[in-house]
Amino acid sequence: MVLIGLAVWSWPASAKPPADPPPIGSFYSNFQGARLTDQDGRRFDAARLEGHIVLVNFIFTGCSTVCPLQTRALGEVQRQLSPALRSRVRLLSVSLDPLGDTPQALKRFAQRMEVDLSGWTFVTGRPQDIERISDALRLYRPEKDVRKPDDHSTALWLVDPKGSLRMRYSGSSPDVNRLVREIGALDALLQAPKS
Repeated sequence: MVLIGLAVWSWPASAKPPADPPPIGSFYSNFQGARLTDQDGRRFDAARLEGHIVLVNFIFTGCSTVCPLQTRALGEVQRQLSPALRSRVRLLSVSLDPLGDTPQALKRFAQRMEVDLSGWTFVTGRPQDIERISDALRLYRPEKDVRKPDDHSTALWLVDPKGSLRMRYSGSSPDVNRLVREIGALDALLQAPKS
């Protein structure tokens, strides 16, 4: 597997960091300080994903093209994982439309997509936090004519239990079989006895 570099945003001097920030270089450092809320209206801290293999994507519920197709494909990935592996894997979908995607809208979207929310979290946040995350992960082209959230990247990020980015996939047409295979391979590597 290929390890792809990631952008990490700087912590503003005026802001107080959380008591236990993610390690430098952790994929989750891109979310540090963001106030995120899940589909049930609960505060979400990306650090709670540590210890799991995580597949991350970015969506908005008003999308009528790529987002529903990608979500359905990831739902198929989730269904194809063995029960044991499914217990070690989490999916995270982050909304890029914080004003339109309330927790209730995210929950309705997840239900419409028929995903298993026991291992999948949909989150929204304050506009400034979503903007900061999208800048850190370069979710939009730098051109001035970019339409947000329509023109967002459809990439997927595969993150290991320590928060290290293991793979960044082109996500416009997710390859379900490849994702299932590579999540399984990463899990097997992590479960292998240390010599």
